[in-house]
Formats: sequence, structure tokens, C-alpha cells
Amino acid sequence: MFRKIAILAVVGIIFYSCSQAPQSTGDTKVYNIAELVAEPLGFEGKEVTFEGTITHICRHSGDKMRVNQLEDSDFSIMVMLEDFQTQFSRDFEGRNVKVTGILKTRVRNIDQLEEQHDHDHAHDGEEGHGCASTEEAVKIMQERGITPDIVAFIEMKGFDFFEVADLEEVENDEEFVEVAAALNSGDGC
Repeated sequence: MFRKIAILAVVGIIFYSCSQAPQSTGDTKVYNIAELVAEPLGFEGKEVTFEGTITHICRHSGDKMRVNQLEDSDFSIMVMLEDFQTQFSRDFEGRNVKVTGILKTRVRNIDQLEEQHDHDHAHDGEEGHGCASTEEAVKIMQERGITPDIVAFIEMKGFDFFEVADLEEVENDEEFVEVAAALNSGDGC
């Protein structure tokens, strides 16, 4: 009888621990959005955490949202919701959110590089700029006298909602919501 109880207890503990949201280590730095968008190449491919206010959720596809920096709406960043898309709706606009994700960059005016006839970057007959990274594209553009227009965006890996009055409490709270198996709706606008 004791053995059955022990086995059930172990199974219960395993089931309980697998169903819990991961805990952050407490070492996670929370960036201002201004820091991320000012020097996006310094954060390229890195996991970052920031807080802000959701100002827009895409009505067409529902797969992205814009988040403004708290207390300074001059700075915002696009967040690709990825597997979390089904967990967001337009009703969340105006809510404060803490987001963790991978920062990615894109050069908006890369077509200027492709338009140059003397572009001798190795293409081997391929269409497009053929650069392996944003840094490579920026370097080539700068060499050719083109000012790159770099935009940063986040591929979401986790989130948590909070109230501004609770900001100090949230910063000290080690719990961070991350959903392991978010549902994909498969439907688009």
C-alpha cells in the first residue's frame, strides 16, 4: 500500500511540475524599448525582456502587436506573437505587458542596394541582395553611401500582464508566464 502511495505521489509531483510555468532566474535585465530600438544590431539574435503598453494588435492577421515604452510613447517596437497569437485579442490594447523574446532586425530600404547597377556583391545569378545577415547588408550599404533604415522587432517567447501600480511588485516578482503549448488558430484575415 505504501509503495502505491509513493508511486502516485511521484507521478503527481512530476505531473504538477510539468504543468507549471517556467520560473525566471531573477537575473533577467528588463530593457527600455528605447535601448532596444536605438542600437538594434547590438541585440540582434539575443533574448531580451522589456515592459510596455500594448497600443495596437493587428486587425488583419492578429499575429503581431505594437508595444510602446511605458511613460514615453515616442518609442515602440513590433512584437510578433508567434505561438501566442491565440492568447491575444484587440481587447488587450491599453494593457501593460512584460515581454520576453528574440530581437530580430530587418533593413527596410534594402531595395536601394539592389537598385544599384554596380552592386558587385556575390549573387551568382540569384535575385535579391544575398547578404547573410543584417550586419552584412548594413556594411555593404554604408560602403556604397546608402544610409540603412534598420527596424527591430521581437519574436515573442513569453509574456505577463501587469498594472502600472504593481510595477515595483512585478519587477521583484520572479514568476514569468510562458505557455509551452500555445494553440495555433491557422485562420488568417
